[in-house]
Amino acid sequence: MSMIIPKSLTFRIISLSGIWIVLALFVTGYMLYYYYREHINKHYDDHVLMHLEEIVTAADLTQDGQLALSANPSDPRFDVPYSGWYWEIRNNGQVLKSSPSLADEELNLDGVAASNGVQISEIIGPGNQLLRVQTLMIDTSQEGQKLLLAASTPTLGIKEEASEIAKYMLINFAVLGLGLMVAVAFQVRLALRPLNHISSGISEIRNGKTDKLHEEFPEEVQPLVNELNNLIDHNAVLLKRARNRLGDLAHSIKNPLTVINNEACNLESGQRELILDQTSDIANSVNRYLSRARASGSDNVLGARANIKSVAEDLAFAMKRIHNIRDLDIDFTGLGSYSFRGEAQDLEEILGNLMDNACKWANSRVVVRCEGLEGRCHLVVEDDGPGIPEEELESVLQRGRRLDETTPGHGLGLNIVQQMLEIYGGKLTFSRSAYGGLKAELDLPGA
Repeated sequence: MSMIIPKSLTFRIISLSGIWIVLALFVTGYMLYYYYREHINKHYDDHVLMHLEEIVTAADLTQDGQLALSANPSDPRFDVPYSGWYWEIRNNGQVLKSSPSLADEELNLDGVAASNGVQISEIIGPGNQLLRVQTLMIDTSQEGQKLLLAASTPTLGIKEEASEIAKYMLINFAVLGLGLMVAVAFQVRLALRPLNHISSGISEIRNGKTDKLHEEFPEEVQPLVNELNNLIDHNAVLLKRARNRLGDLAHSIKNPLTVINNEACNLESGQRELILDQTSDIANSVNRYLSRARASGSDNVLGARANIKSVAEDLAFAMKRIHNIRDLDIDFTGLGSYSFRGEAQDLEEILGNLMDNACKWANSRVVVRCEGLEGRCHLVVEDDGPGIPEEELESVLQRGRRLDETTPGHGLGLNIVQQMLEIYGGKLTFSRSAYGGLKAELDLPGA
């Protein structure tokens, strides 16, 4: 089973930095501890050596083999029994004189090298103390006679002092390591902040609040920002080109169909109805697939948004000209500055379909109003026409039929609206209007 590594870049950088910080502090701490302990050993060794030199200066062997010691070492610890601070003088393995701290004990110097130079060794002393002992062989006034001098100090004191400094080093290094980790985390957060700004900027583009990333970024990130802006521009160009080609395609198909319909009107009744039905099916199919293609492309547009009031006013102007045989009153309520997060053409198709149906069935009045609800737009289209029976309201969307299926024309009705809403994550519901007609409610993404 492979180890799962978190995908967070922040976590990875901080974790890797933490490993290197711990490793660096460990190596540094170990080296400092090693050199400090060596310093302590040298300090104690120098101290013992000083007393050893005092003994050398004061010791002499008489003609009868007696040891004459003009003075004892000055450190009072040599007088404390079993203190670990001991000195001893030997001649041919026989102890001639020792420190009061040894009492009746002797130093175990077996295996300790003896030479004219100072030798440092570790031995087990009285009471199983671990001792650090220095030995020195000196010549006496008697020819061929040499004295072995030994002085020791307990290693426990050295270890306690080293442990004490190690404890303080551990605490200080822990605080230092924690401070460095906090500093690294802060620096990483600060260094990655431009990426958060890019993410926020793209979110604003997607929500239609802006069209590009306009903020100045660090030079390491700016190439990425430039490429994103270029991608957004390229996406917009491709969409515009695709829409133009779809429009050209629809125009090139619908014109011949119109000619066929006109010529069919001159045919006999049976042939006329057959041709008109077939051309109608062809027109509906072409419009359906073209609309699906348009709607699918709309989902990939970054930063697209449309002012609802502007689109609604344009539609109202068109509806009054289309339905000019009746004196229709088209009212707007609460449209304000609300925007639709999507293409204006798509909003025209969604809202226009519902407004066209309302105008066809209205007696004299059509009402369009809008409410903004937490990033959404709630659009309502109502009319004072006959409406749809209550028992048929729920089945309208299920059947997918046109709201104007009893009137002439080749519109796609609810099919187009539903396809668009699926792309944008919207919703359409129907109910009875307070004006007597149909009430269509649209839930759309707001910008």
